[in-house]
Amino acid sequence: MLFIYGALAIGGIETFFVRMAKERKKSGLVTTVLLLTDRKSSNTELLKEMEEYADVYFYKDIFKGPFFLVKSMPLLTSIKKEKLKKIFEKIDQIHVTDGELALLGYRFARILNISTPLTVGFYNPVKFLWGGDHVKYYEKINRKFVLEYLPKKSLSLFSEGNLDLYNKVLGIDLTGANTFRLGVIEPTPIKLNCDEPLQKTLKICSVGRLVEYKTYNIYMINVIHSLVNKGYDIEYHIYGEGDFKNKMLQKIKDLGLEKHIKLKGNLPYSLFNDVVANYDLFIGSGTAIIQASSLGVCSIVGIEKTANPVTYGFFSEVYQYEYNILGLNLPTFDVEQIIINFVTLNKKDIIALKAEHANCIHPFTNQNCSKLMDNLNIVTMPDENFSFSLLYYHITKFLDVLHIKIWKKHPRNNRK
Repeated sequence: MLFIYGALAIGGIETFFVRMAKERKKSGLVTTVLLLTDRKSSNTELLKEMEEYADVYFYKDIFKGPFFLVKSMPLLTSIKKEKLKKIFEKIDQIHVTDGELALLGYRFARILNISTPLTVGFYNPVKFLWGGDHVKYYEKINRKFVLEYLPKKSLSLFSEGNLDLYNKVLGIDLTGANTFRLGVIEPTPIKLNCDEPLQKTLKICSVGRLVEYKTYNIYMINVIHSLVNKGYDIEYHIYGEGDFKNKMLQKIKDLGLEKHIKLKGNLPYSLFNDVVANYDLFIGSGTAIIQASSLGVCSIVGIEKTANPVTYGFFSEVYQYEYNILGLNLPTFDVEQIIINFVTLNKKDIIALKAEHANCIHPFTNQNCSKLMDNLNIVTMPDENFSFSLLYYHITKFLDVLHIKIWKKHPRNNRK
């Protein structure tokens, strides 16, 4: 299997790729990773771990052109065909995360005149939904290729809820797409000790990128402010980096919460379990909430793109849904009240809630996901060629990327 991606930063997708490479190596399967950047663009620790389990290549290994061409025009930059051919000797499936990377994988296969199965993971639920019908030519081509040209079996939506969302919003029947869950954890038993005393200070944490659409990063500051004013002894630690960091720091300062809320920076992947296991509560979304739950940490679902501090509840109650999407047909609850209710629980009830979290993560095991992903290497690619204007594709992409950078309300920035 070949993963094509940009760089191995600290994030849900990147750590997922590492877990899959590790699981595949256990099963005697070969994994190859092509990163369209240089070595220094990736997190050192994550890259080092990936290189233990996979053959890792960078843009210079495949492309003849300079980095700015690869970054802006990967579908036009010259390829080192012999090197590409050598790499593909071990490849039985190409896996990507978006439309442009899918087109790049398709380009590789056409250069080599092979029909290697190409699969796409929908790691962000709105990856092919933002902007609706009002996207530029390049993005229309991305979506046409992924949603209409590729076989439905090539698509992994990772939940029934996500499949229903695409069928409803786009009116495109994606029946047949894969809905198995992402591999996030190892099925390691945990010890839940009823005799362990409760901490005097309630400790809450979040782990993830500090970006605008993860709105719980902001409303949780208000929630903590309210709880502190009501006399609760509480600490909230936020792990991650991102464009929203300065805004969060300013808000924390304005509310005088420096003693109660700490921005801790990136949390090394290898330390996630040891660090997060020490908290009473976790709030967040994506793969981090699954990993936190596997540790028996009671985890509140952080709904994305809502300014209101509401949640669908604890992860153990809604794990079978696409739990971070706004607008599910599920009741919502006030986050502050959820925390207050948690504080009133006795030890027995807390242990029971921890056990519910630890026991709900079996669909998210690495073994299950790796096996199901590997089975996709039998997908048959279409016989007909996929044609479009490469020049117009890159012109519209270039202009839209500029628009995205200067206009904060661009649909791409807000995933709307």
